[in-house]
Amino acid sequence: MRSQGKLYVVGIGPGDADFLTIKAVKALQSSDYVIGHRTYVDRIREIVKGEIIESRMGEEVERVRRAVKLAESNVVSLVSGGDPSIYGMASLVAEYVAENGVDIEYEVIPGVTALSAASPLLGSAVSGDHAVVSLSDLLTPWEAIERRLVAALLGDYVIAIYNPSSRKRRGNLVKAMELVKKFRGNVPVGIVKNATRDEEEVYITTPDEIMENPDAVDMHTILFVSNSESKLMGGRFITPRGYSRKYRLREAGRKEMEASGAATSKAIEITRQSYEVVNRYFGDTPEDFIIKRCVIATGDLSVAGILRFHKNAVKTGIEAIKEGRDIIVDVHMVKAGLRAKNVTVAVDYGESNGDDTRTASGFRKLRNKLEGNIVAVGNAPSAALALYDIVKEGIKPALIVATPVGFVNAAESKEMIRQLDVPSITTAGPRGGSTICVAILNGMMSLAKEDETC
Repeated sequence: MRSQGKLYVVGIGPGDADFLTIKAVKALQSSDYVIGHRTYVDRIREIVKGEIIESRMGEEVERVRRAVKLAESNVVSLVSGGDPSIYGMASLVAEYVAENGVDIEYEVIPGVTALSAASPLLGSAVSGDHAVVSLSDLLTPWEAIERRLVAALLGDYVIAIYNPSSRKRRGNLVKAMELVKKFRGNVPVGIVKNATRDEEEVYITTPDEIMENPDAVDMHTILFVSNSESKLMGGRFITPRGYSRKYRLREAGRKEMEASGAATSKAIEITRQSYEVVNRYFGDTPEDFIIKRCVIATGDLSVAGILRFHKNAVKTGIEAIKEGRDIIVDVHMVKAGLRAKNVTVAVDYGESNGDDTRTASGFRKLRNKLEGNIVAVGNAPSAALALYDIVKEGIKPALIVATPVGFVNAAESKEMIRQLDVPSITTAGPRGGSTICVAILNGMMSLAKEDETC
């Protein structure tokens, strides 16, 4: 015979009482008993009219048993954080009732999930297909968690990670971030701690930074691992749903395509398609535009990870181009790719001697011409080293673009350039080359032209 009472399994949302649903409030206020972990009970204590029964972590089965027993002749609310069907109490209630043949009326009242509350705090981290994985191995073995996480990473889902860390299991978070790096690289990861509560924290980081300081993440934190379509735009973590592909929210015009070096209809179409691809990965800032130009020029998305912008370099470069400043480059290969006419090639002024290469010697000969102009090194590390010396002696270019390539002095020379009190755009490590150098300069020319026509 069915009991005369009723059991509500109530999702109370992420924390702030404003996120309680109307139905949840009605259930709580109509209950003779409200049962739950103290953390959750404290959030709704003020609106409860019946008796409150608190329990501790690890007493979930006993909590359900007591709620079911009381519901035989009373109206009872068993509260669960977020939504009770997602890492909550709903499945345990259903299992307990079925296993024990209990004939009571019970109803699950959905709640706002931590994911639903946290995603908009970052921007729009989740907008389409996504995966949710808990790192808690209290009920699920790590082997199963790892298998599911890898599947989600391979499936290119945005991944929301629940229960990432606790005092007893810091290691799972580090292992998870190692997997993210292995399958996706050092991609952006959104962090939301205490969503909608007083201690709320929201920021964007990387797996490397998380592994350096895993203690910054706790059980009240949810992580969002970006996928191949996620972008950082205006400081926000956004995963486009696809409207821009269907409706062209922002489409580069013919002039922009021609500015990219495309003059024929076929070339313009190829360039347009290239931009469609890279626009999925990067935002719309001037720096993003330069990154996209370099990625398209090289056909290599990983180039984005080695570009370094120092002291508002892109804005400074655009202004210098609009003012008609000269451009001094190291080699003819760079000049050949530029759309500018006011270009001087340092190697033409250099002399071979025992101490300097011709490009380094050429820059030293042109030292006074470098003042207030744009200087670009696309090939020779020795030229970048000479440029560093010249600037330290008191000559100050408007902008330095340094992308020399190689295993000898390339990385070191670019690091030295970044230490100067001069706006610069460089590549990190041994990678670089004239192609990237040209893409950076032509990109700024396009932006300067766009400014003038606005």
